[in-house]
Amino acid sequence: MVKRYLVLATLFIGLTLTFKGYSQLYNFTNYSLENGLPQSTIFTVFQDVRGYLWVGTESGVARFNGSQFTVFDRSSGLPGNIVRSIVEGPDGNIWVGTDMGIGIFNGTTWKKITSKDGLLGSAVIKLVPDNKGRVWVATNDAGIDIVSFKNDSLSIENINKKKGLSSDFVFDILHDSNGKSWIAMIGGINMVTSNLKVYNLEDSVAIPSNQITCIDKDIKGNLWFGTLDAGAFKLVKKKSDYNVIPFGTKEGIADRSIWDIFCEGTDQVWFGSKENGLYRWNNGLMLNITSKNGLPGNQILSIYRDRNRNLWLGSMNGLSMFKGFHLVHYTSEDGLPGTQVLAIKADSHGSLWVGGDGKGLAKVSFVNNKLNAQFFSKSSGFNSNEVKSIDFDDSGNLIIGTRSEGLAIMQNGRFKYLTTYDGMADNNINCVYWNKFGSIYAGTDVGYNEIKTNKIYTINEENGLIHPEVQTVISDLNGNIWMGTMGGLAKFHPVTGNYRDFNEKEGLFDLQIHALAVDKLNQLYIGTSNGIYRYDAKKDTIVPFLSNSLNAKTINSLLFYNDTILIAGTTLGFNKIYFDRTLTRPIKIASYDKTNGFKLSETAQNAICKDIKNQVWFGTVNGLTRYQPELEDTITETPVIHITGIRLSFESVDWKSKGKKLLEWFSVPQKLLLKYYQNHITFDFDGLFLRNPEKVRYRYKLEPNETSWSPSVSSSSVTYAGLNNGNYIFNVCATSDGVHWSKPVVYSLTISPPFWKTIWFYILCIIGIVTSLVFYIRWREQKLKKEKEHLEQVVKERTAEVVAQKEHIEGQHQIVLAQKHEITASITYARRIQQAVLPGIEILAENTSDSFVLYKPRDIVSGDFYWIGKSNNRLIVTAADCTGHGVPGAFMSMLGISFMNKIIKEQKIDLPDEILGQMRSNVITSLKQGNYEGTTKDGMDMALCVIDLDTLMLTFAGAYNPAVVISNNEVEEIKADRMPVGLHIIMNNFTPETRQLKKGDCIYLFSDGYQDQMGGPDGRKFMRKNLRELLLSIHQKPFCEQRDILESNIENWRKDPSLPNGELDQMDDILVLGFSI
Repeated sequence: MVKRYLVLATLFIGLTLTFKGYSQLYNFTNYSLENGLPQSTIFTVFQDVRGYLWVGTESGVARFNGSQFTVFDRSSGLPGNIVRSIVEGPDGNIWVGTDMGIGIFNGTTWKKITSKDGLLGSAVIKLVPDNKGRVWVATNDAGIDIVSFKNDSLSIENINKKKGLSSDFVFDILHDSNGKSWIAMIGGINMVTSNLKVYNLEDSVAIPSNQITCIDKDIKGNLWFGTLDAGAFKLVKKKSDYNVIPFGTKEGIADRSIWDIFCEGTDQVWFGSKENGLYRWNNGLMLNITSKNGLPGNQILSIYRDRNRNLWLGSMNGLSMFKGFHLVHYTSEDGLPGTQVLAIKADSHGSLWVGGDGKGLAKVSFVNNKLNAQFFSKSSGFNSNEVKSIDFDDSGNLIIGTRSEGLAIMQNGRFKYLTTYDGMADNNINCVYWNKFGSIYAGTDVGYNEIKTNKIYTINEENGLIHPEVQTVISDLNGNIWMGTMGGLAKFHPVTGNYRDFNEKEGLFDLQIHALAVDKLNQLYIGTSNGIYRYDAKKDTIVPFLSNSLNAKTINSLLFYNDTILIAGTTLGFNKIYFDRTLTRPIKIASYDKTNGFKLSETAQNAICKDIKNQVWFGTVNGLTRYQPELEDTITETPVIHITGIRLSFESVDWKSKGKKLLEWFSVPQKLLLKYYQNHITFDFDGLFLRNPEKVRYRYKLEPNETSWSPSVSSSSVTYAGLNNGNYIFNVCATSDGVHWSKPVVYSLTISPPFWKTIWFYILCIIGIVTSLVFYIRWREQKLKKEKEHLEQVVKERTAEVVAQKEHIEGQHQIVLAQKHEITASITYARRIQQAVLPGIEILAENTSDSFVLYKPRDIVSGDFYWIGKSNNRLIVTAADCTGHGVPGAFMSMLGISFMNKIIKEQKIDLPDEILGQMRSNVITSLKQGNYEGTTKDGMDMALCVIDLDTLMLTFAGAYNPAVVISNNEVEEIKADRMPVGLHIIMNNFTPETRQLKKGDCIYLFSDGYQDQMGGPDGRKFMRKNLRELLLSIHQKPFCEQRDILESNIENWRKDPSLPNGELDQMDDILVLGFSI
C-alpha cells in the first residue's frame, strides 16, 4: 500500500509558464572562407553537366567538387574578378560574366571576350543562352549584347536604349517557349521578339515598380518578378492581357528588395531578399527563413537548385546548401525545458511532452511552425527541474520519471508523487513504462519498481535481478516485460511471474543495454554500447545484428517507424534501417549525422517518439529534432564520377607539354603509352554528389591484375606501384549510400616493355645463343679427345695405387672391429654394475598397492636413475636425470645412487628438501664446482617424495622435475623448484610441498626423456601435458599394464615410415616410476 501521496494542485492554467519560439534550425550546410571560398559575397551559383558547382564571387569564380574549392581569377586567365553570372554556353564550355568582360573556360584554358573584341558595357550582370546558339549578355550600362560564334568567328549584336530598351541597366533575361525574351531592368520590363523588336510592358500593364531585379517563370507559365522597392509580383496571362498579383507585406514578404526568384513545382516560389533572408511561398503559405534558422546572413543574392535537389543560396556571408525541411531542430532558445531533452512523448492530441535538464517538464505544440511551450517546473509547482522519462497510461494520465524527486503521475491536471518515502527503490528514475496489465514500471540505479493497485513492489539484486541499474523497459506481444540493464537483459511475465536473465551464455556479449524495441514478429531488438542484438523468441537465440554498418556503435534509442523500418538513435545521430518484408535482414541503412542534417548530434537515451502526424521526434544533448520522412527527397542518383588526373611516382605531370592529346575538361591523356620505368601510377578521381559529399565512397580495380572490386574506400585516389609491362584497364565507380553504385568509368593505358623484353631482342639473343653453341660444341670435342688420352694414362697409374690401398684398409678394418668389441664388452659390463647398484623395486612393491618402473636407457648405460628406500616407516622414492647420457651420464647416476645411500642410510635424513640440499652439497664438493672459469656445470634434475606410511602424508621436493598425483580421477602436477641439484645461479633452499593421500591415490615420478621424445605426425615433442593426460587415462589399470601402455605408446610415437629405419632415434634416457597407495 502506498504510504503517502504528496499532492499539489498544479493546474495547467495559472501556475504554468508559456513560451513561444521562433528560431528553429533548418537543414543548412554553410561554406565560408574557412572552407576554401575566395570571398564571402556569392552573386551566382551554377552546376555544369559534369556535376561541378560553380560559384561567382568578388574574387573570382570557384569550382566545387563537394569537398574542395578550386579558384580561378585574373591570374588564372579570367578577365575580371567580380563574377555575377555563370552559364554553360552553346559550345559546352563554361561562360563567366565579370566586371571586365566574359571568360570562357574549356576545362584547361580561358578565352576572353572584352571591350577589345566589341563587347559593350563595363560590367556583365547576367548571361542567358537562347535556343539559337547565342548568349545574351545583360550589362550595367550598355543594354544587351548578343554573342555568337560562326566558324570560330565572333559576332556581337547590341540592343540598347537607342533601339527601344527602357534602360541600359539590365538585371535579368528570360527566354520563354514562344520565342519571346523578357528583360528585367532599371526602367521596367521589356519584351523582345525573335526578330529583336522591343516592346515596353508598361505601355499596357501597370506594374508595382519599374526597378526590376530578377525574373522567373513557374510551371503554369506565369512570370514572377522581383523589385528593388516593391517586393515581388506575379504576371498572370489573361487572353491578350496580364493580371498583376503583388507579393509584399500583406502576403508575408517584409522586405521591399528582392534580389532573386526561383520557381519550382506546382506552387512553390523562393525569394531572396536584401535584409530578411529567404522566403518560400508554398500552397498559399509564406515561410521566412533567416540567420536565426541557420542561414549565415540575411541578404540572399542568388538561388539555385542542383541535380541532387539541393537548394543553393548565395549571400553576402558565403554559400549555403539547403537540403530540405525533413530535419528541423529546436533548442532551449525556442522554449525547450533545458539544453538537453532527456525525455519525449507524443499525446493523442498532437502535442509533445518534453522533459529537460533545466526547466523540468513542458507541453509543446506548434502553430504555423512556431513552437509554443507550457512549462511545469519547481518555480511553477512541479517538483523537479530534470525529467528523464515520460509515458502515458491507458487513461491518458502522464507518468513522469525525474532525476532526483522520484515518480510523478499527472491526473486531471494534478500531480501525485511517489518517492523512497513511499517505498520507491530510488528517487532517480531512469525510465518509466505502462503495460497492458495496468502496472507502472520504473527503472532506477538500484533496481526497479512495479506499481499496481496502489502497491509498490521493489525488485533488485537481492531478489535476483541481473544488475541493479535499469536503463529501459518494454513489453513484447506476449505481455512479457523486458528490462535492459547495465549488466544484461531480464525478462519477466507479470501474470505468471516467470523470470529469466540473458547474458554471455545466451549470446549477449555486450551487457550495457540502453534501448529495446519489438517488431511485428515479436523479435526483440537490443540496443547496446556495441551495436544492436536481436532475440528470436521462437528459436530462443540472441545474435549480434548490426554494428559496423551503423554511424556509431552506441545505441541510445530504438523505434519502429512502421513494420519494416527501424530507427536507431546513436551518439552521432540516427540510422534508418530498412528490412525486407519477412524482417529477416536489413536491405538498406540510411545514416543521419551532422554531415547530412542532424545538427544536434548525440541523441538522448530513449528520448524518441512518433506523433499522430507520423513525425519522428528525437531528444538530444543539445535540444529537440523533428524528422518528417515524407518531406525527404529520396534520391537514388549515384555520384557522377570523373578521372581527374594521372600522376607518376606521386608527381603531377603536364601531359599536354609532353604532346599527349587530353580528354575534354580534364588533364588526362586520351591514350596513355608509358615506358617500362614509368610503372608507379596514381589515379585521381572525383565522385560528385553534392548532397552528402562526405558519404561518397569508391571502389576500383585494375585489370588484368585485379579481377574483383576493391573494398569501398573514401579516398579519391589510388596508387599502383611496380606494374609490369602490358595493357591495363582501370575501372572506378562511386556510391553515396552503399547500395546504388554509379556506372564504372573506364580508362585504358599501356606500359611498353624494356628493350630486353621486345621480340627483336629475343630474336637476336636466339641467333647469338645458337652461334655460341656451335662454336662451343666444336671446341669441346677437341678438348675431350685430349682429356681422354690423358685420363687413360692416369687410370693405369692409379689402378696399382688403389689395389695397394684396399689391402691396407682391410687390415685397419679388422683392428677397428676388435677394438669395438672390447669397448662394447666393457660398457655392457658397466651396465650390469649400474643395474646391480640400482635398488630393487621390492621395497616399493611391499609398501604400495601396486607399482611399476619403466627404465629405457638411450644407450647401453643410462644417465637416469631411481632410488627407493625406507626410513622410520617412511617410504622414500626418487627419479633423477643426470647431466648427459651414455657413459658420462652413467658415472653421474652411480655417484647419485651412492649419495642417496649415504644421506638416508648413514646420515638418517628423511625430509625431501633436506635430502636434495645435501645432494647438492655433495655434488658440488665431489665435482669441485665453483665460481671460476672452467668449472663443470654437471648436476641432476630430481623428483623426490617421502610418504609417511602411518599418516599417508606425502612430502615432495623437486629440482626441475615435478610429481603427478591422481586422486578421485583428477590429476595434479606438484611443481618443482627451478634449479638443479648442483651449482646454479640460484642456490635457495628447496621447497617442500605436502599433500594428504588416501587409499587408491596414484603417484608418478619421471625424468624429461619421455615428454621430450620427438615423433608423432608433425615430428614434435610428446610434451608433459600429453604425458599427464595419458597417465590420467590409464591410472585405474594394473600398473604392469600401465608400464606396457607407456612403453608401446612411446615406441609408436617414434615411428616414421618416411625414415630409412622406420622410426626416429630415442632422444634421451627414459624413466617413469609409478605406484598407488
